[in-house]
Amino acid sequence: MRWIRFLTAIIILITVSVLSAQYGQAGDFLRFGANARSLAMGGSYTVLAKNADALLYNPAGLANTERWELSLTHAQLFLDSRYDFLSFAYPLGLRSGIGLAIADIGVSKFDGRDEFGTATGEFDMHNMGIMAGYGRWLMGRKFRVGVSAKFLMTSMGENSASGFGGVDVGIITKEVLRNFRFGLAVQNIGALDVAGEKLPMTIRGSVGFRALRSLYLLADVDIVGSTFKPKIGAEFELNRYITLRAGYNMTEITAGVGFAVERMIRSLEKMGHPLLDYSAGLMNPLGNDFGRVSLTLRGKDRTPPPPPPKVSICDHLSEYEGALHKDGLLGAKANVLFGYCNFIYESVEAPLLADPSLKSSYEYFREAYEGKFGGNWTQAIMTLEGAGEVFHQKIHYMYAESKMNREAITEETKQLIQDLIFVGGDSTQYDPRLQYDLGYTYEMLGYLDSAKQIYGDLANRDELEDNPVYSLSLYRLAYLIRESNQDSAIDLLDKVVRTLSWGFYNENGERISYPMFPKYKDNMLADDALLLMGDIYAAKGGPENTQKALISYLDILLFYPNAVNSVLRSAMERSANAYEVLGMTEEASLMRERAGSL
Repeated sequence: MRWIRFLTAIIILITVSVLSAQYGQAGDFLRFGANARSLAMGGSYTVLAKNADALLYNPAGLANTERWELSLTHAQLFLDSRYDFLSFAYPLGLRSGIGLAIADIGVSKFDGRDEFGTATGEFDMHNMGIMAGYGRWLMGRKFRVGVSAKFLMTSMGENSASGFGGVDVGIITKEVLRNFRFGLAVQNIGALDVAGEKLPMTIRGSVGFRALRSLYLLADVDIVGSTFKPKIGAEFELNRYITLRAGYNMTEITAGVGFAVERMIRSLEKMGHPLLDYSAGLMNPLGNDFGRVSLTLRGKDRTPPPPPPKVSICDHLSEYEGALHKDGLLGAKANVLFGYCNFIYESVEAPLLADPSLKSSYEYFREAYEGKFGGNWTQAIMTLEGAGEVFHQKIHYMYAESKMNREAITEETKQLIQDLIFVGGDSTQYDPRLQYDLGYTYEMLGYLDSAKQIYGDLANRDELEDNPVYSLSLYRLAYLIRESNQDSAIDLLDKVVRTLSWGFYNENGERISYPMFPKYKDNMLADDALLLMGDIYAAKGGPENTQKALISYLDILLFYPNAVNSVLRSAMERSANAYEVLGMTEEASLMRERAGSL
């Protein structure tokens, strides 16, 4: 009978859907995925979705549509079934975007049988979904929201059914703590029966974490009725041309690779900046599938919008994320912004005793300078129109110091700082800091005469007295001449104590750490200067110099009781030694007890 044939076909089609999605509920084909990129990350994509691909995951991602995008995905599945997804997105101004997508899963030329097993000819089976949606930034670009609707059609041979598939709503936050992002989507609200089944309401929760500039980690959970399905994924940008991806969704291990085709073949730019993605599913107990391919065409780059007035640009990094991988000055600007905000967050805004790594900052800056412009980046920055607004002295020193902090100082570090000084910028306000960084690099590499020369030049610039670089140069120069010219070293250290008695301050008068050198991250330099001054007096010898050394050590305990324990302990131990030299054994014993209690 006809209804038996129809029921049999529906059961077969659901079985095919289970092979691709593993949920076993209506509308599984819509959970298969929008593109090879999402499939490669195990479907953990709710917080990363953007453009028209967001229609399957989270319509809020449509707000991130920066330019038109056309994408086609094809996946060859089990039993000769196949899945296709076609999507198109278009930006509406600077804050919103719309999208349209079609998903189709089916089998062609299926052998039909009646209730007696007699062949009735070939027929096709298809499930199709048509989706449309809208996404927009809200609340001064603090988060994105979106809404979409879907219409479903199912057919087998001459039989067909269709109906409303429900409404999806979603939200994606801006970056939280610079590196985290959260997303939530509720899908299939108000769905109607189609061929006797209705799409179940689904809740998707997601968190994304940018561990490094080139590494993004994701975790999702899908809640369908009482079923929980966690997913994890990762995306690693190997270089400007290739991106590697992997994931796991409790059913299969997934992996994939993406190619920036237009970067490999420049003549293809006229096609619309094509991207090619491939992914494969492994370990699926019901059958592996290796044919997931996506081709994406994108329109011309658009300049990201400026942040709202009087609002920190670091609160709006989400708007520039899409430009991170773009070529030229636009991509460089986005990477500079991410590097700058990470530098500020990891150092200036961090607690005084924090131990900043600055690794993320370094990766962003390196991509902005060398990744976008190659080995000739110095020439490009000096000659390219508009480069001075992006690559200025403040960004130069942040790049230099993030590299100095990230790894051991080498000849490569020295060359980078020399190149940054040579390139210059639109202002020389921060040039002394770069000069100091070069001097410190010379010192660490053993070029002591060159280091002394730079420190001396900076120490003789009285206009820098309000700049931390001035006092730091005095201290480093005193340290280098502490044995060869003790009196001059003491004079330099005395000036440090007088000019920087209470720590470092930024341009807003706020106390800050000096993240480049953990020795000073407690915001104190005068305590280190007094400790070194005491050591020089002690080395000179004699009762008078021993008394001066003792006074220097006691000044640390009196005026800087909040200094780091290592400095306080050294001051106590050396005070005890000075007391002993002066014959004050009782005081020496008490001081040693204090040192031991720290």
